[in-house]
Amino acid sequence: MPVTRYRSVESMPPPWRNANDPGNLRNVAMMMDFYVRMTADAERARGVRKYKSIEEAYSDRGDSFRMGCRKE
Repeated sequence: MPVTRYRSVESMPPPWRNANDPGNLRNVAMMMDFYVRMTADAERARGVRKYKSIEEAYSDRGDSFRMGCRKE
């Protein structure tokens, strides 16, 4: 994604959507609903976990693909 730098706020293009548009809240609600539906069956363990190795972390996450990809 390209990044465009501007020297001043005046040289920036106008926003593509009005900040006061009531459709903004509707769009955020639709995105949150989509997120909830996509992650509803995902079990997430709470808290912080520490691992002695990256393989142990991959194993705990159930990432069998990455477990075999580590090069020594």
